[in-house]
This record gives sequence, C-alpha cells and structure tokens, in this order.
Amino acid sequence: MIDEYVITLDLDWAPDFIIDSVANYLIKSQVCATWFVTHPSPAVERLRQHTDLFELGIHPNFLPGSTQGRTPEEILQYCMQIVPDARSMRTHGLVQSSSLIGTIIKKTPLVFDVSLFLPHHPFLQPCVYPCYEKKLIRIPYYWEDDFEMLTCNPHWNTITEFNHPGLKVINFHPVHIFLNSKTMESYNMLKLQHTQLQQLQYKDISPHLINMGYGTRTMFEEIIQILQKNGSRKICNLGESL
Repeated sequence: MIDEYVITLDLDWAPDFIIDSVANYLIKSQVCATWFVTHPSPAVERLRQHTDLFELGIHPNFLPGSTQGRTPEEILQYCMQIVPDARSMRTHGLVQSSSLIGTIIKKTPLVFDVSLFLPHHPFLQPCVYPCYEKKLIRIPYYWEDDFEMLTCNPHWNTITEFNHPGLKVINFHPVHIFLNSKTMESYNMLKLQHTQLQQLQYKDISPHLINMGYGTRTMFEEIIQILQKNGSRKICNLGESL
C-alpha cells in the first residue's frame, strides 16, 4: 500500500510573482510538486527549468465560458499546446463524465488523472481505468485548501487533518498560499477588484488581504517540513511505481 504525501498545485490563473514565490519555496526546500497549468506565462517557463523537482500537467476548464476553448477538443488542444509533454491532469472544478474521460483518452497522451476528490478518506490508492484499449490511471486526492475553507470547522494543522493511512495527495492553489487564506473572503474581494488575476503585481494586493494567523500558507509550510524529512514524489513518479 502506498502511504505517503504528494503535493499538487492548481495554477488557476495565478500571477507570475505568486507562482515564482511558491516555486522558490519548494526549490529552497528541495521538495517535489506537480503543477496543473491553466495558462502560458514566463513563470510557467521558469518551472520547466526544474525537472528534478517539478512536473507540469494540465488544468483544463470545461465549464461554460471557458477561456481555453469552446469544446472539450479545443480546450484539450489549448492546454496541450502549453504543456506538450504533459502526462497528468486535473480538471478545473473537477468536471468529469464518462464521455469526457473517453475524449481525453482518445485525444491526448495523458496517463494520470487527479480529478477524484475524496476528502479525508483513509486507504486511498491509485486505480486503473481501462478504455479504448488504453488506460488512465486515476489518482484520488485527499485534501484541498479551498474545500477546507468551506467546512464547518476548518483545521489548519497536519496533526488534525492528515492522520489516516494511505495515499495523501494534498492540493494547494498558489494564490491561497500567498494570501494565507483561511476563508474565501480575501480571494473573493481580490477578484472583485481585479478581473484579470494573472496580471496582478505585488503592489496590487493590499496587506490587509493577507491573513497573519493560521491558514493555507502555514499548512503548506508544515507539509513541506514533513516532506523534507520523508521525501517527496511527483504524480508521474507515483503512478509509474504501480
């Protein structure tokens, strides 16, 4: 049984300075992570320079009004042009269906899907989804920062949250790490003030929007400390060990 932590990050159109700040923390800590990419940017190109630590997957947005395309095929093509060597994905908003999975398998070289969210479930393990004489390895994930904010009693420490045996894929959003979010309030205010988040500069974010107590960033730092001691892997490395 696989019993370890894996870090993933959904870019969700985060500005470059935030992507860089999270990446630099991981580089300094020498901890691996898988980044699910939504858009092209110089910061994404900088992530490519650290193949020893970082894997780039795609984060297709199949929701209505997607800026990535009008059809699943267009959206997948757009995302694969940004990360042509991608082997892993998580859908934005966790949109999924059997027909969509079939399209992904037929139209892309993707092998690993991390769109199954089973919060706090023990004994999680990857499973093989065979289709069209190919297979997709579906890797469930265990915890996500924005979901924690929506629970009745959010907890921001690993002792409370991560005490189950089995695989624990932990998902963060760079913008929530930067804001140290413990609720969605600051993020929602930021979106009201700036419709194009990826164009934000450091000066655009008011200090009062950054939480100074426990939150997403403090949880992220705790997880990184654990992985520094126990080692870390990327999604592809995890799937290839099956």
